[in-house]
Amino acid sequence: MASTSTQAILTADKSILIPVMTLEGHEPYNIPMSDGKQHEYNDVEFISYFPDGKQMISGSRDKTVRRWDLRKGKEIEKDRQVYEGVQAVGVSRDGRWVVINAGGNGIKVSEVETGIVRTFDEDDLIDCIDISGDSTLLAGASYSKVWIWNLDTGELVAGPFKLGGYVPEAVRFSEDSRKLAVSSQEFKERHLEVWDVQTEKLDVQKSTHGDLGYSSLRIPIFWTTKHKSIVTTFNSTDDAYEPKTISEFDASTLKTVGAPFKHTYSIRCLALSSDCVLLASSCHHTVKLWAFESRQLLATFDVEFARTLILSPDSRQLAYTTFRDSKICICDIPADILASIESTNKSAHPDLLNSSATRPSVRRKPVIIPVTSSIPHGHPPKHLHTSDSHAFLHSLRKLFPFSRTGAAHTDLDEPSNPFDFPATLPLPRSHIPRTPAPPTTESSVINTSSTLPSRLYRLWPLQTNHASPTIVDVPLAPGKLRIATAGAPSDDDDLIRDEDYVSPPPSPNPASRPGIVNTGQHGSGRFCFCF
Repeated sequence: MASTSTQAILTADKSILIPVMTLEGHEPYNIPMSDGKQHEYNDVEFISYFPDGKQMISGSRDKTVRRWDLRKGKEIEKDRQVYEGVQAVGVSRDGRWVVINAGGNGIKVSEVETGIVRTFDEDDLIDCIDISGDSTLLAGASYSKVWIWNLDTGELVAGPFKLGGYVPEAVRFSEDSRKLAVSSQEFKERHLEVWDVQTEKLDVQKSTHGDLGYSSLRIPIFWTTKHKSIVTTFNSTDDAYEPKTISEFDASTLKTVGAPFKHTYSIRCLALSSDCVLLASSCHHTVKLWAFESRQLLATFDVEFARTLILSPDSRQLAYTTFRDSKICICDIPADILASIESTNKSAHPDLLNSSATRPSVRRKPVIIPVTSSIPHGHPPKHLHTSDSHAFLHSLRKLFPFSRTGAAHTDLDEPSNPFDFPATLPLPRSHIPRTPAPPTTESSVINTSSTLPSRLYRLWPLQTNHASPTIVDVPLAPGKLRIATAGAPSDDDDLIRDEDYVSPPPSPNPASRPGIVNTGQHGSGRFCFCF
């Protein structure tokens, strides 16, 4: 993420960062000195969040790797692991893998769900590791070389890459896992390199020269979200051994982008949020929070000798360790700082507020889909048998919920079911505006076809060699009232309501079946529907 700022803005006063949770359990450890004496240290160098932010893993030179439940603030003791030397720990972004750089014991890759542990590269003393953003690749650097493995299979897929410096400091995959940034050093040189993972070729290198000495600091490298630039403390010769500035570099040229972040004393550790909004850095007595894109200093806190800094996955907490003790401190980032970051981002991108991304949703009228027949018209017409007619009519009534009153909807703005329309209207079409039906009179009821046969006539082509029958619309009503409405004799006992009619059992002789004699005239049988 490139910045257009030309100068960092310093506006914050120093304050105290109060932990909301402290994790304790790691113990002091001893390191032999050149004079044969043991020197005691009491710090935790490696910490990493799980992607859900509910757990954390930590590693120390006390030979233990511990897993913490952040909801309870306690160690999950059953998951504690012991290794002779711990050089780094990491958790994949999908939460599937925990990777431990166990020094001379190789790289231990543990699958969280199954607990299965595999060992990668037992022959080399790995100094630093990184897991790709898609959780499929693992990079490890040792003594001027870098290797890349497949996490699923353990297969070596790339490398070794020959580094410019003998001692690697940090490695980091780009967000798309196609590039690898590496920093390394020797006694009089420091190198920053970008490698192409697929071609295994060096894209670009930047070096500094001078009497730098050897620095034990391993300040990490970060890629910005667009994987176009990287962020670290690699600077000029005068600033190389004890870096006091943090810079953003174009990944294709390693030229600086925008203004640097400046400290008064040498920088000890660095953290960049996953969304590249917040940057945290520390020197001897302070921890600073910056708005990354604007380079604005948001806050300065009194924290003595911070050793490790990381930001939580949601960028709302800051965890750190110090050189003074083995505690892991977790602090909430103050609400006013989070609000100022949001305000800064809005002012930097005013067009976003008026874009479709933030436009409120508007209720729209439903689109009416025209109803079309799925039956091919080229097939020859078929007659429905009497025994099948009731079932066919019943299924059609379920498919088309006709209006019983015959009244048409006249409110065009009222959303409706595309199949819910009055029986006196034709099938709706989405591209033709609906118009109100004419007033219904007794004569129009009789002459207007609104029954199922008439709808079938519109849906499918009928036989042309039959005479069209007179179609009578009979509304639902008691039997006698319906008979009177249709203008039929009311006292004829031979008239039976449709719903009361029971089909006779089929005869073995098809020629003897009553009511199915076709005389060539449409409607001669009791039920004759031609398609």
